[in-house]
Amino acid sequence: METQCLLHKMKNIAIIVGAGSGERFGSYKQVEMINNKPVYKYSIDAFLESDCFSQIILAIPKKLLSVVPNQLTEDKYKDIIICEGGNTRAQSVYNAFSKIKGNNKNKVFIHDAARPLISTQTILNLIHFSKKENAAVLAKKINETVKSVKEGQTRFTVDRSTLWTAETPQVFNQEILQDAYDRKLDKIDEYSDEASLVEECGYKVKICENKSLNTKITTKEDIDLISKNMIDNVFFGLGIDCHSLEKGTGIIIGGYEIKCNLKSVAHSDGDVLTHAIIDALCGALNLGDIGQHFPNTPKNKNISSIKLLEEIMSLIPKNISIVNIDASVVLNSPKISKYKSKITSTLAPILKISESQISIKGITSNGLSFIDMKNGWGAEVIISLKRWK
Repeated sequence: METQCLLHKMKNIAIIVGAGSGERFGSYKQVEMINNKPVYKYSIDAFLESDCFSQIILAIPKKLLSVVPNQLTEDKYKDIIICEGGNTRAQSVYNAFSKIKGNNKNKVFIHDAARPLISTQTILNLIHFSKKENAAVLAKKINETVKSVKEGQTRFTVDRSTLWTAETPQVFNQEILQDAYDRKLDKIDEYSDEASLVEECGYKVKICENKSLNTKITTKEDIDLISKNMIDNVFFGLGIDCHSLEKGTGIIIGGYEIKCNLKSVAHSDGDVLTHAIIDALCGALNLGDIGQHFPNTPKNKNISSIKLLEEIMSLIPKNISIVNIDASVVLNSPKISKYKSKITSTLAPILKISESQISIKGITSNGLSFIDMKNGWGAEVIISLKRWK
């Protein structure tokens, strides 16, 4: 799937619609915080993590144009296109659609920013499903009994066998959506979504069944429910590593070399922090341990531990991301406090997280440690990960 995405990346464009006025919600729900992260950012991250989109366009209200860019300062967001939304959802989608660059041979994925539970895996499923389709929508079968009601009384029970609830993302060949706009632009507000717009123009829309949670935020209570669901999907790993020290010219911590009169004795480069991170990842994901993946063979002699970490990162499923790393390095000398920023800036891009998600503490033994502090050093790492549904 990943290779396939790389081949077709230039053909996929995402429009994330977060331009609602928040009238029913009472405020701009797209910038409400869930676990210290704005709602709209969850959708952006899910699309980014798929690595399948050449353009991601975010439509937001005019009043948020001075707010949102300040929340997207990390390097991974540098190519996000932000545009002003319209007075309605349909107008916001059209404004974003008008920002698409290049030819009209793309697949356009339209997603509501108010659905923060969308997972990278669900997006990948829809990409695969829609390869040979002109238009497709993510949807769920209706399992509850449905009643037709008039003036507070039931009239009859509706046959639910043909009923589905439409969700987002919805995906369309760009030229089809362009044709629909050319024919119906003055009436787009009459359609509840883009699928109904292209249906009206005579195009067939396929259903891609989604069995994962994809709740749309409408009320404050939805925020609480979604937040609890996200917490339920956080899990942890613990990693510990230690090595002997001898006289040398420097030690490597988290991929960054610190010049000193010591050397870490190991088959690889002896980077205890990176080794502990690898073991924490392996433990959380039930992938065994570092020794199973990288035995003491001639191939791995003096190998960079960062290269080992990159290999382990490639094994992490697309719907799992790192939330936080809490690391303690046990070392009497040199003191690592002045090197922390160098270490975190080295690790962050490899771990696909921001530097603010990595905490590194230097600890001395005060004469008490499971490590022989005169002749060794070590690291302990606790890592938290999030599984996206």
